[in-house]
Amino acid sequence: MDIAELKTNKLFWDFVYSHINDNCLSLRLKYAKLNDFDVRFAIDQIEARQKVKDKLPFVAVTETFLFPSLISAEQCTSEAVANFKSSIFNEGYNSVCDLTGGLGIDTLAISSVVENVTYVERFSEYSSVAEHNFRLLNRNIRVINSNCEDFLRLDIRFDALYIDPARRGESNKRLFAFSDCEPNVLALLPRMFEVADNVYIKASPMADISMSINELMYVCDIYVISYKNECKELLFKLNKDKATSSNVNIVCVDIRNTSTSLFELEYADEADISDVKYSEPLRYLYEPSSSLLKAGAFKSVARKYNLYKLAQSSHLYTSDVLVDEFQGRKFIINEIIPFSSNGVKSLCKSISEANITTRNFPLKVEELRKKLKIKDGGESYIFATTDNNKQKLLILCSRVTV
Repeated sequence: MDIAELKTNKLFWDFVYSHINDNCLSLRLKYAKLNDFDVRFAIDQIEARQKVKDKLPFVAVTETFLFPSLISAEQCTSEAVANFKSSIFNEGYNSVCDLTGGLGIDTLAISSVVENVTYVERFSEYSSVAEHNFRLLNRNIRVINSNCEDFLRLDIRFDALYIDPARRGESNKRLFAFSDCEPNVLALLPRMFEVADNVYIKASPMADISMSINELMYVCDIYVISYKNECKELLFKLNKDKATSSNVNIVCVDIRNTSTSLFELEYADEADISDVKYSEPLRYLYEPSSSLLKAGAFKSVARKYNLYKLAQSSHLYTSDVLVDEFQGRKFIINEIIPFSSNGVKSLCKSISEANITTRNFPLKVEELRKKLKIKDGGESYIFATTDNNKQKLLILCSRVTV
């Protein structure tokens, strides 16, 4: 793969854009013997664009943007999440280094708010592609082809470091402990603090927050970031002069198509809240965002928004007055039906399709859907849950759009 040659190869790019919506498997079979250019890599560009058309919309309007591999498209940060993270780095830093550059989406976002940005990547083909893309997008980012362990041995200094360790092991097994990832950030941390006062570590959304706080030892902020109500990542901010105290600030970030909402809490305070109120379903029902659920902010959200919980383990909330600023989905309750033979029969007759969610309920969504004989979809919502009196309920709702 000669990046310098590909940049101006008209046959290559004409092929990509003339087949941009075609089936890639069919293209690979049909053009397997084409020798005019690297057809395999050209089809990779097509398939990558198809995979990221919603995740990286800027690619659609950036001709000759390259992907070094298909997996780089699959694993990269979405544009929306990267853009939010640029606000985190907008703290007056003059120099930031991304130690595990990859496709470079996070690096690009950081460079929009930091003047001096360095991209480090161990794979030479990724580095070459990143250099091409950065120039294409007119970003002055220094590209270093090196593994981060070797790079950190140099005489270097930055205001902040950013690292996204690989989280897959043998047989593609997912890894969540920092010591199991590559590179081992726990082993690198002492040297990273010699290079920069601030270290940002991206972690899997499946990582255990409490365990991570204990392992990393210098955590001052944690960002729990969700996009379209799917938790995408945890981002830990560490400062070498701030050994982890009993209270770590957690920012729950909920990114939607047109807005981003933040909910902040002190991690240790959640356990100390003892004044949560419980109630039967009232006029409105609230389902927390995936970020709130991941952060375990079950009591904090009830206190902040002055809401009642339906039950200790249900993590659904209710009120008589609509709370517009609630982070998550909001519903108006139309009917409350006991989960009984008569209740099920009544619901089967009155509704043919609905979106079903189960919270603290013995049946899974598909099991309940089969029992109710209700198709998926439509404008109605059913929450199957258990109230504080251990009664199983089916709550029929309509979505509140604010």
